[in-house]
Amino acid sequence: MKDVFKGVAIKILSIIVIIAILGGVAYGGYRYMKTKAEANKGHETVNNIEVIKEKLASTAELNTYSYLCTDVITRADSKTFKDWKIPFTEKSFIVQYDGTVKAGISDLTKAQVTEEGEKIVVKLPEVEITSAEIDNDSFEKLDESNNIFNPITVEDLNDAQKDLKEKMIAQAINKGILDEAKANAETIIAGMLNCTTDNDIVIDWQ
Repeated sequence: MKDVFKGVAIKILSIIVIIAILGGVAYGGYRYMKTKAEANKGHETVNNIEVIKEKLASTAELNTYSYLCTDVITRADSKTFKDWKIPFTEKSFIVQYDGTVKAGISDLTKAQVTEEGEKIVVKLPEVEITSAEIDNDSFEKLDESNNIFNPITVEDLNDAQKDLKEKMIAQAINKGILDEAKANAETIIAGMLNCTTDNDIVIDWQ
């Protein structure tokens, strides 16, 4: 009878040992898989951030709003001698041009990309005026008073264009070009980056 109980006890002890070993193996496997998954998750997040940075860098300049306008500029002057206007040397002209003012982000490589929990936050540089261009083909002379002693020159027209660009930029800003460009930039960049990662993309500003 003792031998029977002894045999049963050995079998029970063997089963307990086997269960303990299997439990240890299972726990060890669980810890290994968990650690690997966390490492992979961290690696994946780093990769996502790098991919996003590369995508932003490849885009470089992003114009997100354009303001089209037609404007007129008037120039008039006379030859002078020690602040005295010389008679009969006055010249003037009135010209009209079409122009385009663009606004957006001039350098997306300055964007900051960080991970915050399950989200990837992209902080963008502020929008700014990126260009102001005049369409020379749209030139129209509305009035001109030339003078043989003080003729209108190419330099006069170039100076007029510079003044016109400044006027166009001021007008575009007054019409809200920067606000429109900022709103469009958020929409465009979020749409561009959402396909690169499963993380939520949050657009913020520096």
